[in-house]
Amino acid sequence: MNNNDETIETSRFSCSVLQELPINWKWMIFLGLSMVIFGTLGIIASSFITLTSILIFGGFIFAGGIIQLIHAIKVKEQEWGGKLQHLLIALLYIIAGVVIFFDPFSTSLVLTILLASLFAIIGVAKIWYAFYCKKQGWKWLLPAFSGLLNLILTAIVIASLPESAFWLIGLLIAVEMLFSGWFLFWLGLRVRKLEQG
Repeated sequence: MNNNDETIETSRFSCSVLQELPINWKWMIFLGLSMVIFGTLGIIASSFITLTSILIFGGFIFAGGIIQLIHAIKVKEQEWGGKLQHLLIALLYIIAGVVIFFDPFSTSLVLTILLASLFAIIGVAKIWYAFYCKKQGWKWLLPAFSGLLNLILTAIVIASLPESAFWLIGLLIAVEMLFSGWFLFWLGLRVRKLEQG
């Protein structure tokens, strides 16, 4: 395949990418920059993001419980065996939402411990995979290093409890928003370049 064929193939691929992206590049760049700005602010105010996300989470659980309770009460069938079960689940949702709303710190602490456990499990899995791939040369070093970083992050989070419960969840949300924003910004620039080309 010569250079002209490669250029034609790249052009065809670019056209197919453009057809699959319904949003124009201006909105993608705007949205990307907005997410970068809010992600950066979120890193600075990670405690506020943590509290807000916990309260929103509690609100969704409470609203889900209310909807399920209304549904369970309004069902007309008297023989429905799952009615009591739905009522109990709805009440548990409502109670959980109220507890989260009135004690968001405890909820944040529990979620932080769960996240730290998840980091530890992922880290151990990566290190195990690295030793499994050790025969493939230097390539095993990347998952091993990544797994080691996961375990170090787990140790930092656990060692800084309960303080880390104030900032960890907000920090993760802000970092994810920051990376997504940069990706959208880059994608918007790429789409603009393809359209102009």
